[in-house]
Amino acid sequence: MLAFSSWLDTSGAVHGFTALQITDFQAEVAAAQTALNTHIVAQDAARAATVNKNEVIGVAIATARAYAQKLQRDLTMTDAERAAAGITVPDTDKTSTKPDTVAELEPPLLLLDFGVRHQVTIHWGPNPEDERRNAKPSGVMGCEIQYAKDQLPTDPTGWISLGLDTTSPILHHVAETVPTTFYYRARYVDKKLNYGNYGDPVKCTVSV
Repeated sequence: MLAFSSWLDTSGAVHGFTALQITDFQAEVAAAQTALNTHIVAQDAARAATVNKNEVIGVAIATARAYAQKLQRDLTMTDAERAAAGITVPDTDKTSTKPDTVAELEPPLLLLDFGVRHQVTIHWGPNPEDERRNAKPSGVMGCEIQYAKDQLPTDPTGWISLGLDTTSPILHHVAETVPTTFYYRARYVDKKLNYGNYGDPVKCTVSV
């Protein structure tokens, strides 16, 4: 469109376009370019806000989980206090089982979209191919996503957390200047900060 505007400015009159038509079209193109630039800035800001949200929530969740574990080890804590604090109350009936706990759920499935340069969009949930039918299981607050670069880790310390995401998808921005392979895995987290099991890792190679 910019090239056509430039051509019209220099050659339009020869082909029957009036000066007013050329000027008006140039104004329309300038307005379109301004709108596009504004849109790009807004998109970048939204992505940055999403990354920041996930990081901040992840830090808060990790601290809350550590504090909850500290309270669970506190022998002075009563079940009533645990319930009031929103942490797990020990089950006194050892013979009973509670269905649909986060550890019994099938781990979230992952679908990776890496068509945008320097970015991986990670769809997660029971049906990541269709976000309209991808509701979280009952009692689940979100999903913890971890990633590794270049090769599949041989132990848990090789994974890096992207934080806790409460709404699929989550964006992973990468800055590599050469094609790089990333591995991802995920697990559910329930509303009491209990963690489920990790699903099978998935991978993609991000181009520059």
